[in-house]
Amino acid sequence: MSSVRVEVTNPQSIVVHPAGEIDYSSLEPLREALLDARVAGVDHVVVDLADVTFLDSQGLAVILYAHQRQRSAGGALVLRNARAETMRLLEITNLRTVIEVEGQ
Repeated sequence: MSSVRVEVTNPQSIVVHPAGEIDYSSLEPLREALLDARVAGVDHVVVDLADVTFLDSQGLAVILYAHQRQRSAGGALVLRNARAETMRLLEITNLRTVIEVEGQ
């Protein structure tokens, strides 16, 4: 089970805080938060992964899709506080070169 908290840092910037496991059965709250940010015109999205205990390829696909939407609109999506397991997934999929990861 996962949950998502959204922190508005200014009118053009938010931090999305997912928590728990993000997999096929529990990724909808994250997808909705990221889509809502784009619809609201937020330019800068940070996804803080500190409380994510598991991230599978479906969850990563949601993040990648949001990243692409942000970039196509002139914005940015950045990952923060990725655990070792998530960093390994980013490395294996070569997405570490596509999505910026703060603090790594």
